[in-house]
Amino acid sequence: MTWTLKTCSVLLTTLVLAIVLSTASADDAVSKQDKLKAAYLLNFLTFIEWPNTPEDKPLTPLYICLQDSAPFDQFFRSLINIKPGANSKRELYVSRLSDATHCDLTYFHRTPSSENSQVEGSIVVLSSDQVSQKNAAIIFYVNDNKLRFEIVMNNIRKYGVTVSSELLKLAKLK
Repeated sequence: MTWTLKTCSVLLTTLVLAIVLSTASADDAVSKQDKLKAAYLLNFLTFIEWPNTPEDKPLTPLYICLQDSAPFDQFFRSLINIKPGANSKRELYVSRLSDATHCDLTYFHRTPSSENSQVEGSIVVLSSDQVSQKNAAIIFYVNDNKLRFEIVMNNIRKYGVTVSSELLKLAKLK
């Protein structure tokens, strides 16, 4: 089947909205924009392929780390429970960054206070272009009142992951 940009965009938007609407009552304190970011974050896992290591256990779990006090922490955890097939090949574990020993994907909602706060070996996702963190790979931003994201290809390549062409078509590439 051939996927067009419009088809991929409609599919991803539909998935995100379905998840957000199905969990609307899960946490009314979380803003609509933060719910969308959480849904996108979960869907990114479907469109990013991590290397299979080690060879004797090819489908190692993925560890998602959320910066402490992330506005959608509990909401994101409920999304994983609602949508178990998000990345059905791998188990997903979510933890706070301060408690983590390893992260495959790390979400920052504010600039870390420590200057040397780079998360080694983790795909770094920023909540906005107003947040700074070394080697950020995916950055959310708002354009015409719509939530968008950009992918920094040089930083993606550092992690040895493969990002699907469908996701790249929807992103602003940098």
